[in-house]
Amino acid sequence: MDFRYGIHTIEFFRRMSQKSFNKVFQHLKSLNFGKLYPDATYHSDKGIEKYICTSYCGQGVVLYLFKQKRSKNKTSKNIACSIRFRLNPHTLLHGKYSPKEVFQAKEKQLNSLDKEMTELLHKIGLDCEFEQLTLSRIDCCMDYFPESQKWVDEALRVIRRSPYMKQYKLCTFGKEFPNHKEKNAHSWRICCKTTTLTAYDKTFQLMEEDLLEQYDAPMLRFEVSRSGSKFKRGLSDEVKGNNKKILKTVMNESEKTIHSYMKKLHANLPFVRYSDCIARIETVKHSATRKNMRLLVEKLSDCKCYAQAVKNSELSESQLRTVRKQFEKLGVQPATLRDTAGIDELKFVL
Repeated sequence: MDFRYGIHTIEFFRRMSQKSFNKVFQHLKSLNFGKLYPDATYHSDKGIEKYICTSYCGQGVVLYLFKQKRSKNKTSKNIACSIRFRLNPHTLLHGKYSPKEVFQAKEKQLNSLDKEMTELLHKIGLDCEFEQLTLSRIDCCMDYFPESQKWVDEALRVIRRSPYMKQYKLCTFGKEFPNHKEKNAHSWRICCKTTTLTAYDKTFQLMEEDLLEQYDAPMLRFEVSRSGSKFKRGLSDEVKGNNKKILKTVMNESEKTIHSYMKKLHANLPFVRYSDCIARIETVKHSATRKNMRLLVEKLSDCKCYAQAVKNSELSESQLRTVRKQFEKLGVQPATLRDTAGIDELKFVL
């Protein structure tokens, strides 16, 4: 099965004087394409105003302007202004949106990114260079290109039943999103303060956005989105002070980074069919352990998440530890593929 690594989305941040803010704001407001509008969904008790500019969406860039009044004194010294850029670097460099393509942080591409972003900064009236921006978020991804859609469907099914780290919480699409049930059925996301992990059926997303070609191939994307405090941890001071070096380093380490998160979720064990898993459990010597292992497998098949399955099984923490150790010895996951899936085994870290 083919797969690849890349960078999907990048965010940059820059503090501004009120004079610079007004200059950029007026420039964006005067454009006769796109939009600059206040974010009505953004609420803050700190007196922050937020504006969104979509004028450069065709180039893969969305701009966010922030203005915060620090006190009741309305002098310019008490107003903090900033700008944030969220960009799809592949779109910016190629001039068009290619929904399945990702950015490869190689020397040539990085130099082009530097040039394109610097030109955009000057165009909107911001007197700074690309390297003067602060990298605040990088989304790295691993894309799988299996032979069938069945693999994608089963992959999402077992991912949803995987235990995840305690500091993370499950994030789902709420009723305010159109077609939210279908979105949740084709994606899975957990997040903490610094990191978001997402797995989703890219083909379904393209279908929703009317971007799906007639004979498009199946694709599963596993995405790791990390804030600056997270991806800069461990970087040398020389690398930290250079955006191109940061992107190159993060890109070079993306495979290792994504594998580390996957192993936390899946322990690098393969998922097998339900009947095959039950057959392997029968080789365990102790009857009480066999019974508990079968119980966990059955509950994971019935429930949509690991936590609910554990709760329904009523297994104690010590029983769960014993069960997990036995599955590691057997070399399989307790979450299983359906016997009707037509797939004998599924493994993420290839």
